[in-house]
Amino acid sequence: MLSKTSFIGAMMRRSFGTSQVMRETIKNHEPNNLERRMLVWTGKYKTQAEVPNFVSQDVMERCRNKMRIRLANIMIALTAVGCAIMVYSGKQAAKRGESVTKMNLEWHKQFKDPQQSEGSVPAAK
Repeated sequence: MLSKTSFIGAMMRRSFGTSQVMRETIKNHEPNNLERRMLVWTGKYKTQAEVPNFVSQDVMERCRNKMRIRLANIMIALTAVGCAIMVYSGKQAAKRGESVTKMNLEWHKQFKDPQQSEGSVPAAK
């Protein structure tokens, strides 16, 4: 027979709220329209009409995690495509003879010329 302290310890270790069966049966999250779409996009349900009014928090968290991963992968792919486009654009500009140094020198010339012409006009008066 179990002693009183070991019995209480065994009861304390047994967590009814965290068991897998209990977590799946507790459906306490009401998904909004975006979350319903996410549940369909992740493949949990076939259509939005099949999504129940309440789903478990575990299902919703797994769905959000899958969407986070998908969004991160899409952003990685778009970043790689953007980098490839910038490299191609830079090579084309180099073929045309354009460079950042030339653009900077031209900008400084345009910036200095109006100031010199304005500075010389009051001196002439």
